[in-house]
Amino acid sequence: MKKLIALLLAAAMILAAFAGCSAKKEGTNDGTQQTADPDAVQPGTADTSEEDVVINFLGAMYSDKTEPYLREVVAAFEKENPHIKVNLEIVGWDNITTRAAALVGAGQAPDIYNANSAAEYVPDGLLYNIKDIVSPELLADFYPSFIENNRDASDGEAYAVPYLASVRALYCNEKIFEEVGIEAPPKTWDEVEDVCRRIYEFYDGDVYPWGIDASTTEGDTMIAYYGWSNGGGYVDDDYNWILDCPENIEGLEWALQLYRNGWTNPNPTIETRDDMQKLVAENKLAMLVTACFFPALYPDTGLMIGEIPYNDKNVSSSSTLGVQDGLMIFNGSAKGGEDTPAKKAAITKFLDFFFQPEYYTQFMINEGLLPATQSGAQRLAELEPDQSAYIDILGGARFEANNLVEWRDVMNALIANQQLMFEGSMTAQEALEASQQATPAH
Repeated sequence: MKKLIALLLAAAMILAAFAGCSAKKEGTNDGTQQTADPDAVQPGTADTSEEDVVINFLGAMYSDKTEPYLREVVAAFEKENPHIKVNLEIVGWDNITTRAAALVGAGQAPDIYNANSAAEYVPDGLLYNIKDIVSPELLADFYPSFIENNRDASDGEAYAVPYLASVRALYCNEKIFEEVGIEAPPKTWDEVEDVCRRIYEFYDGDVYPWGIDASTTEGDTMIAYYGWSNGGGYVDDDYNWILDCPENIEGLEWALQLYRNGWTNPNPTIETRDDMQKLVAENKLAMLVTACFFPALYPDTGLMIGEIPYNDKNVSSSSTLGVQDGLMIFNGSAKGGEDTPAKKAAITKFLDFFFQPEYYTQFMINEGLLPATQSGAQRLAELEPDQSAYIDILGGARFEANNLVEWRDVMNALIANQQLMFEGSMTAQEALEASQQATPAH
């Protein structure tokens, strides 16, 4: 990591020489600094002085609603706190990690950074332990499982603030189910097989019963869907990788058999979640495990929502995959100097303000995502009663092993080997054994 930062620093110095010759563009998502919109509401009323504290916030764009709403929140915060200024930069997901790495490499890390995982910055001590920067009241409001998912394997401490979440569920095309005469989503693997057979025979293969995404988009979730549901998983309680455990192998063999039966989409290695969500909306795919924002994308499609099916011979209930993004708070080691007590207090105050249900819940509604705080979930259930089913399972969500620094490399190996499995070059056991060999020992 230190070599990486040194290389990024050199690159940043070269880029800076060219950047000085060009004007910054407003409203871009290519990693360039945003400039203020002259027509936007100007935050605060006090004159900038040497006493002002500046917070730099590098955030990701989730939709075209992200930046306008976050600027509203910042404006409201600055009005209430006239001597704290928040510089907000919103960058597309394709560029945000590169942008953050360049800033860190140049010793100009943002104070707050919105990303998937803190793992890559923890080894070099560049992040605050969240208990040192987040108020006790706010810490207590987060779902405990979300905090646990952010704990580093080496010291058990959390270095990312839960930002937002999605959960996965089984979505069934209501029209297809009614035509075939199926009244409810299947709950167990045996029921899935029965439903797949009935749909396949009813439509003579013209409708795909079950969707599988083994592409680079969702391939890492195969163990969550088919391993957890059979008693397997990514790691054990001591963070040791268990990719090739018998339960995972049996789970992937079951998914592979659905594919070989002709009961799934024909090209799982390249057909993504987005492709299959469209097929469900077009009445060409009957069942798909996907994220909670799917219904909002196709509001005219009738959907039955169920739990992720499980093998009731090995486990007694379903497991729900939760996916969360976090806020990392960089410390002075990443910014070229220690933060003053006033600066740390300002960051704490901003986080408390941002996660107030009044603001935070509206952000979740705008993005079609779910809150990581219990107060936010309660308000969301009040404002959006149809979200209550998701709220009920948020607290029990399970997560992938993305709090481990090697997760990205392991994930890529897992996806590549699973794709070879679907292509017929590997068995499920060989694919998971090869993936296990790519993992470091803890």
